[in-house]
Amino acid sequence: MAWSRRPFVCPLVLVMAGTIWAMTLTAPRIAHGETKLVPSLAVSERYDSNVFFIPGRNVEDYVTNISPQVTVDHKGRLIDGTVRGGATAEAYVKNPGLNYVAANGSVNLNLDNAVSQLVRGAGLRLSDTFYFTPQAPSFVAPGTGSQVSEAFVRGIQAARANSFTNAGSAIGSYALSPRVDLQATYMHQRIHFGTAFVSPTTGRFFNTTFQTATAGPQLKISPLDTLALTYRYQKTDFSQGSGGGGFRTQGGTTGWTRVFTPTLKANVEAGMTVIEPSERVQYLGTASVEGKLQNTDASLSYSRGVYPSFFISGLPLLSQVVTATVSHRLTALLTGTVNGNYAKNESVPAGSLAYESYWVTVGLNYTVSRILNASLSYTNSEYKSHFLGQSARFDRNMVMVMLTAEWN
Repeated sequence: MAWSRRPFVCPLVLVMAGTIWAMTLTAPRIAHGETKLVPSLAVSERYDSNVFFIPGRNVEDYVTNISPQVTVDHKGRLIDGTVRGGATAEAYVKNPGLNYVAANGSVNLNLDNAVSQLVRGAGLRLSDTFYFTPQAPSFVAPGTGSQVSEAFVRGIQAARANSFTNAGSAIGSYALSPRVDLQATYMHQRIHFGTAFVSPTTGRFFNTTFQTATAGPQLKISPLDTLALTYRYQKTDFSQGSGGGGFRTQGGTTGWTRVFTPTLKANVEAGMTVIEPSERVQYLGTASVEGKLQNTDASLSYSRGVYPSFFISGLPLLSQVVTATVSHRLTALLTGTVNGNYAKNESVPAGSLAYESYWVTVGLNYTVSRILNASLSYTNSEYKSHFLGQSARFDRNMVMVMLTAEWN
């Protein structure tokens, strides 16, 4: 069956849009006691100027995306939890060989009440997410509810290839006093690659496992101020074919959080880490500010840390990312948003590998009904890489129309 080259009026989108509209009029919320089931469905159509994420011509396409999801929320006396699962299907007009269906899911459990029954003052929270995709993202906009692992969305855009990403975490806490808590965390993140849709000359893929463990006290020094002292250990393992490698880091940070007003909050964290086995020292730092006005929400953040490169070459990277987001309610039903990201990643030691990229999205969101939302967005992004004296650059532009229904 041949696809029409006028995808914005393709019958599939019209049928799915009609289905969403009918369901919004007829489907009630499904709830039982403290457990609530919330189904959702998103349908989008987009123009994408580069679906292979490589330099060159003839890389544009028109893409239909359908994403059904189901969320189950449970609130109990001992356990609170959320389970989410679904799938994403995409169809391509010019490159039907790229069509795919991929699964995703996540689990979040709050076991604080259950654990405190065993040890007074103790808490435990567990989470796990997974997703399959042939287009691993480079950035993720805040507030999207994405399941993407934070270590793998720091501005590096790998060429198109099947991938599986999984991230699990455990956060334990113990209240020593009303002002002092001890907190320990462990996170296990991994990304594995399969079939590539581009020539190997565009870059190699490295299966990567990234583990992070932290521990330290948090001190409530005033009703508005919190001080945190954190020890941090990281371990990265790369594998490709029969080869492998990796690196480790360990260090510490001091963090301060200040709640200026109920609508204004700031955080800053700074420290150092040692990269092993090279024994090189790097500075770490994060800073963020979040504010909410009557009709405007805004946030600005900066992050500097050591993370793995999983594309082109498996190396430790000094990664810096800046993210800014502004959301303004134009009317009671219409909201405008702007999201910008900039990233700079350099190998340690510097000189062998570097990435630089940015991503800017401008969008409008309209609330059609209690259940249905419609959105229009434009995204412009650019990616540069430099490896052993060779440079590459490509950009990507997207225009997307989306309908989202959520029966909550």
